[in-house]
Amino acid sequence: MSAASLIATHLNAPYGKVVSAEDVIASLRSGHFAAASEEANGILEALFTEVSPDLILQCADQVGAPPEKVAHLYEMALELGVMRSPAWEDATSSVSRFQE
Repeated sequence: MSAASLIATHLNAPYGKVVSAEDVIASLRSGHFAAASEEANGILEALFTEVSPDLILQCADQVGAPPEKVAHLYEMALELGVMRSPAWEDATSSVSRFQE
């Protein structure tokens, strides 16, 4: 199973099949919430608080998502009022490619 499928499955657990692997991939590659539906985008907003940084980074690497787009997606989540993710920030703070 791909990292994007694992992420989608995890995020869908309380809702049923709403978020697809393609929604995860499109969002990571574009740097904004780019799911096929608003409902899926709302669920994806929790990506950085609900999914381990290692899995997100693995997925980004697998799909060729530019690091700056992934970092921007996190910033977009914060702007939407999602809680900060200390785990994400710790995991990416020492990686200069994720710093702005």
